[in-house]
Amino acid sequence: MDAAGRTVEARSEASAILRRPAQDGAGDALTMPAPTTARRPGETTRVALLGAGYIADYHLEILGRLPDVEICALVDPDRVRAESLARRYGVPRVLADLDGLAELGVHVAHVLTPPDTHAALIRKLFALGVSAFVEKPLVLSAAEARALSEEAARLGLVLAVNHNNVHHPAFTRLLARVAAGEIGRVEHVQVTLSVPLAQLDAGDFAHWMFREPRNIVYEAAVHPLGQVQALIGAPRRVETTLVSTRELHPGQVFVDRWSASGTGQRGSLQLYCAFGQGFTRNTLQVLGTDGALEADLFHNTLSGERKTVWLDFWNSYLASARRGAQLRRDARAVCARWFRTTLGLAPRLDAFYVGMRASIEGFHAASRAGTEPPSSAARAAEVLSWCDALAAAAPAAPPPAPPPPAPGPARAGEVVVLGATGFIGTRTVARLLAVGAPVTVVARRAHALPPVVAEGVRSGAIRFFRGSLADRAALEAACAGADAVISLATGNGDTWEAVERGMVRGSVQAAEAALAAGVRRFVYVSSIAALYTGPDAGRELLDATPLDPRGAERSLYSRGKIAAERALFELYRTRGLPLVVARPGVVMGAGTPLQHSGLGVWNRDNHCVGWGRGDVPLPIVWVDDVADALCRAARHPGREIDGRAMNLCARAPLTAAEIVAELRRVTGRDLHFHPRRLEFSQALEIGKWLVKKAGRRPGVTFPSWRDLQARSLSVTFACDVARLMLGWKPVEDREALLERCVRVYRPRD
Repeated sequence: MDAAGRTVEARSEASAILRRPAQDGAGDALTMPAPTTARRPGETTRVALLGAGYIADYHLEILGRLPDVEICALVDPDRVRAESLARRYGVPRVLADLDGLAELGVHVAHVLTPPDTHAALIRKLFALGVSAFVEKPLVLSAAEARALSEEAARLGLVLAVNHNNVHHPAFTRLLARVAAGEIGRVEHVQVTLSVPLAQLDAGDFAHWMFREPRNIVYEAAVHPLGQVQALIGAPRRVETTLVSTRELHPGQVFVDRWSASGTGQRGSLQLYCAFGQGFTRNTLQVLGTDGALEADLFHNTLSGERKTVWLDFWNSYLASARRGAQLRRDARAVCARWFRTTLGLAPRLDAFYVGMRASIEGFHAASRAGTEPPSSAARAAEVLSWCDALAAAAPAAPPPAPPPPAPGPARAGEVVVLGATGFIGTRTVARLLAVGAPVTVVARRAHALPPVVAEGVRSGAIRFFRGSLADRAALEAACAGADAVISLATGNGDTWEAVERGMVRGSVQAAEAALAAGVRRFVYVSSIAALYTGPDAGRELLDATPLDPRGAERSLYSRGKIAAERALFELYRTRGLPLVVARPGVVMGAGTPLQHSGLGVWNRDNHCVGWGRGDVPLPIVWVDDVADALCRAARHPGREIDGRAMNLCARAPLTAAEIVAELRRVTGRDLHFHPRRLEFSQALEIGKWLVKKAGRRPGVTFPSWRDLQARSLSVTFACDVARLMLGWKPVEDREALLERCVRVYRPRD
C-alpha cells in the first residue's frame, strides 16, 4: 500500500480512538446525549463561515470538496476582505453580522474569529438554532467549555472544536499503533514544541496571543495539549515553570518558554514549549510498558522501539536498525507525496492540510450521522483543563489601558502619520515629537500600541483616530486642519487584487482626504523597489530616475509601489496634490527581523542565499535616519520639493556577505551566506515553474528575470533632494552603521 493509503488507514483507526467516551476523574464514561441534528439522506448541510481571515481559505477549500455541504454565507465586518474571499470561492452571500443567518436556514457555522470572541458568538448561534464548529481554542476556560457543551446537548445542537493537530498524519499513525497494543499500556508522554513566531519577529505585538501572558497557551500550546488529552485524558495534577520571559512593550510581558510536568488520568506528562525560537522542533514521545514511540510532527515521521527475544547486543542493533528503517520509509513517503502533489498526480497531502481536512470531514460526518464528533465540546473541556493548569502560572495581565481620549481639533503644524505603529512609523512619530511637532495617528487598534505612541496618546501629544486606508471617514477626520500627512501604511497582499485595493487605492484615498483637507504637504513612503536596480540599469540612479517602465514583470510589492506612485503623481499633476515621494533603501535597525530580505532569500532562518554574489555594497540606511528625512520633508517650508521623489540611502561600504558574517559573529548563531549567480537562481526558478506547470497548479507565472535582476541592487543611489534641499545627513561610517543596524541583534540576558 502506498504512503497515502497508509495515512488514510491510520486516520480511520485513530478516529475510532478519538470517539471513545471521555473519562471523568473516577474513570467512568461520561454519558453525553446524542445530538439531534442528524440529516436525512441526501439533505444538504448549509454552512456559514464567521471570519474571513487566513484560516478561512482552508475551511472554504475543504468544505467545497465535501458532498452534501453548501456554503451559503461568509460573515465578517470587514466587507471588502469578505467579498474578495467570497468571489474567490463562489460564496453567494456576505454579511456583516449574524442577523441574516436565520433566514438563510444555516445548520452549522464555522467560527474562525479571535478566541476571545468565541463564547459570545457560540451563544448567539445557539439562540438562532445553529450548531458550531470552532477554531481552537473552543473558549478560554474549561468551565466555559463544559457550560456550552451542556447547553448544546440541551438544545440538541452540535458543538465541536477544530483540534486539527489531533488529526496530524504522524500522530494518527502513533494513535493507531498505541491502540494495537504495540507498546503495551501508555505510562508517560513527553512533548517538545520549539517554534518560531512570525508575529514576534515582525513586532506585531497587538496580536491576541500577546495581549495577556497566558494567551499563548490557548493560541499555540493547545495543539500539543489536544494530543496529550487523546493519550492520557484529563489532568489530575500539573506543575509549571516559566523558563524565560521577555518584555515586548513596557508592562507587556510575553512568556516565551514554558516547562510543565504532571499526571493525567492514564499516564504522566513532561512538556516543554518555546516560542519565537530559531530551530523548529515538534516531537511527541510516548513511553509504554513494553515499548516507545516518537512522532516528529514537523517532519511527519514516526518511529518506535519494542523489546525482542534476542540477547542485549542484538536487541540493541535491531532497535536502532528498525527505527532507522521506519524513519527512512516515512522520509521517502514525505518526498513521494510532495512530488505527487506538485506534479498534480495526487491531491494536496501536506501534514497541516491533511489534519485540517480530517478534522473538518470528521465533524461534518458525525454531525450528519447524529453522533458525537471527534473533538466534541466535552473533549475540548478536558484539553482546556490542561491549558488552564498551564496558564495558571502566567504572570497577571496588566490592567487594560484606558481608551484613547476623543481627539480634539488639529493644532498648528499638525502632522498626520498613517502606518505609525510599524517599524519606520514608530521612529517617525518619535522624531516628530522630539522636534516639537504635534502628531495625529490613525491605526486599526487602540490596544498594544508601541510605547512612543501609547505614551503620546496618554500625554495628549498625539491625537488618535481608529481607522485604516479603507476608512475614508476616519482619514478625512484625521486630516481636517492638519499641516502635513506622512503615509507609511502599505496595504500589502498576496494577490494583485489585494495589493491594488490596499496599496494603490488605499494610498489614493489617503491622498484625496489630504487634498480635501487642504494640507500643505503629503509625503508618500515608497521604496527603491519601484525603480529598476539590476546590473544593466546604469552606475547611479538619481532622484529623478523614472519608475521601472516594465513594472508588470516585477514582484507584487514592487508593482504595487510603482502603481501607487503613478496614481499619486497623477493627482499632483491634475489636482495639485503637494506630493513628495520618499524611496528608502534597505532599511535596517532594531525592531526588524534579522532575516532581512534585502540581504537575500532566507531558505531557512540561518541560511541566506544571495541575490547574486553578495559582494556589492548595499544601499543600507538606518531606520532612524529614514524617520529624520520624513520629518524634514513633512515640515520643510518651501515648495521646491513638491512633485519630487527622493532616494534615502546611505553610502555604506557593507555587502550582504559582510553583514551576514557580522550577524554570525555577534549573535553566536550558525548563520551562512550562500553567494549564487543570478543565472543559476533563475534556472532553479524555471525548474520550479516547470514542475508546477506539469502539476497544473493554477495561477503559476513564469519567473521574472527582470525582477530577479532588480533584487541584486547592483547600483548606487544619488540622494540630492534629501541631502541638498533638506540637509539630511545619514550615518555612513562603517562601524557606526554596524553598531546601529547589525549589532543590535546581540543576545539579550
